[in-house]
Amino acid sequence: MGHIRVGTLPNTPRWGQVVEVLSDEGTSAAAVAGATMQAAERGLQVASHDEGLCYTVWLLSHITLAARRDDLAAALNNIGVFVPHEPSVFDIVGGFSDAMDNHLRQTAGRTDIGEMAQIAATETLARLCTAKSRTLFKTTSTDVKEAIRSFSTKRGFSDLAHDFFSGLTQKYLTYHLGRELSNHVGEGRRFHDPGEHAEFIDRLGTHCRQVALIVKEFAGGWHSKANYEDGISHVKARNFAWAAMKKIRAELSRRGASGVG
Repeated sequence: MGHIRVGTLPNTPRWGQVVEVLSDEGTSAAAVAGATMQAAERGLQVASHDEGLCYTVWLLSHITLAARRDDLAAALNNIGVFVPHEPSVFDIVGGFSDAMDNHLRQTAGRTDIGEMAQIAATETLARLCTAKSRTLFKTTSTDVKEAIRSFSTKRGFSDLAHDFFSGLTQKYLTYHLGRELSNHVGEGRRFHDPGEHAEFIDRLGTHCRQVALIVKEFAGGWHSKANYEDGISHVKARNFAWAAMKKIRAELSRRGASGVG
């Protein structure tokens, strides 16, 4: 996210509350995440309709379905993910990233949240598909195809969507907290040393994974139903992204208010 600028938090009452919560060593990662969500809620609402996020969801959905075809490479090429005849996981990850860049260039739709979505998706594809296709011997193109195909089922897409949305949620929160967190490191501050700061980031990541569970089963059901009913269109992907982000906003708020996580 080379062009994303992270500065100090805006001087508003809601962001002042975020600073106050951060300053209190007794507050949980959930409370910090909830306060950040409240302050940055407008951005999450806009994100629901972001072209980059919506296209990411559409492309992820169709990449998994492409693995059901006899010729994976041809099926991927048909949706704009250009890969060699027997693609590796990283060929597919690279093709996905190039397809996103091409689409956002053509639509002039590149935004910070869209770029976060793109990066979260490439990390998810690389991590999950590599884990699924890894064998004791050399990984083959058949292993890669089966790994991706496993995410085309209801349960498989649930796992893929959970990993993606948890990563996106963490990126969104740390994007806003960014530099402010470093202001709370040092003697007499919330984080006494960089190690405690790193531990907090880890707890925030765990919290985001728990929050994203709210969309896990929903995502699997949507993928199966949408594909069965005339296929997954751009409109369906956009509506799903809106509903998923709405659920995440509500769950961040609920857990932040209760201190859960």
